[in-house]
Amino acid sequence: MEMKTIYVLKAELARDGEVAIGFNRAKQFLRNPVGFLGLRRTRQPAPQVTVTDFGLWAAVDGFPEGGVPWARILEVHITKVNVSSYIDVSIRTPDTPDRRRTLRMPHMLEVDPETLAKWIVMELMVRGNPI
Repeated sequence: MEMKTIYVLKAELARDGEVAIGFNRAKQFLRNPVGFLGLRRTRQPAPQVTVTDFGLWAAVDGFPEGGVPWARILEVHITKVNVSSYIDVSIRTPDTPDRRRTLRMPHMLEVDPETLAKWIVMELMVRGNPI
């Protein structure tokens, strides 16, 4: 499977108003080898990250259920741990707007972490508060 580029992600968001990003094939295999190999039918894997015109949502503990609007996202950055790259998103919480909370997005997605982080920053600069 070919990795998505920023241009493909941008076009998909413009066309559909939403981009759903799932785990990459290695992570899918680790989570469900029987389904991955086609030995048993499985349901389509749920998206782990969704980017919409409204904002950003990720399937991780602590991420607001309805997602985070662009205006509440303060910063997006890459954190390197050994050879892995993780995307951290700092948000302003609605109950305490003067405080920030940092959430780590899921790892091993079908989009390269650096590409995804750059694209989210580009969208944030257009839709939210410029970084």
